[in-house]
Amino acid sequence: MTEPLKTMEDAPLLSLPLADPDPVPGCPRCRYWARERTDARRADDGARVSDCNVHIRRHPH
Repeated sequence: MTEPLKTMEDAPLLSLPLADPDPVPGCPRCRYWARERTDARRADDGARVSDCNVHIRRHPH
């Protein structure tokens, strides 16, 4: 039988959130996600704001 741990793990390293990505000028998909992000922010939907940022960052150009 193993003895239970008597110490805590190290605290996780956290960083500041990334800034909102800028939509690529002239890209209709980026423009769409930027509008969605604005609507989500007005609705106080942080999860949706984050999702929109991911879409903009990952959109291939």
